[in-house]
Amino acid sequence: MSTSAASAPIYDTSNINGAALAVAIIAGIAIWAIFLIAYVKIISRAGYSGWWVLIMFVPVVNVVMLLVFAFKEWPIQRELRELRGWANQIQRGSSGQAGYGQAGYGQDPGYQRQ
Repeated sequence: MSTSAASAPIYDTSNINGAALAVAIIAGIAIWAIFLIAYVKIISRAGYSGWWVLIMFVPVVNVVMLLVFAFKEWPIQRELRELRGWANQIQRGSSGQAGYGQAGYGQDPGYQRQ
């Protein structure tokens, strides 16, 4: 009794033109490069180094870092929060002097409000 081993399907690639294969490979590399550049831009605008995009090539770590980037406060958000706090201090006038947004700010000191 002979047993036949389950064989993987064999694909016939004899009808694929070499030029078509080369075009497909070049198109694939171009699309990959465009997405890589887009990821670097996104990460850079978020305030991180663009080199973090290389972590996508490390299995398991790439998923962990994706979650870290998704749920951690981004440096640009931290900077915006600090700038808003600074602007609020200026508007309130921390030392009793006129600050931005208060009456008399940017006016001639001899000017009297009536």
